[in-house]
Amino acid sequence: MRRKLCVALALALCMGSALAAPELSGKLMKAAKSAAGYLAAGEYERLVTLLPFSDIAPGASEWERFARNYDLDGAPKHPKAVAYVKGGAWVIAVGMQDGDDPEALMLISEDGSTLTGYRYAEWSQVEQECEASGEVVR
Repeated sequence: MRRKLCVALALALCMGSALAAPELSGKLMKAAKSAAGYLAAGEYERLVTLLPFSDIAPGASEWERFARNYDLDGAPKHPKAVAYVKGGAWVIAVGMQDGDDPEALMLISEDGSTLTGYRYAEWSQVEQECEASGEVVR
């Protein structure tokens, strides 16, 4: 009996985590693409006002330090962007350069409409995480 209860609980947890991701706001995707352009152009103050962080937003000096992670030659002309669910949160990835394997700006949203974090990645990592995700928006 205990074994059946454990199996039922495990299945419920798995199904719950698959349903845990909220709907992704289209405005957040647009903001992410704009953010990549501002970051590449060195317009850090605009990032502070553009991105809707749910808590304390990074300041312009923090964005300037973060931009040093990238090899930037100006904003990408046609930034590729993708959003996918990882660990119950949305990850929005925007390519920072044109090309086959650009670096990416990663923005994390737990509620689908505000941001809770950001990080650096390479596009090949984004593709791997997309393949592992059950929900992808391009």
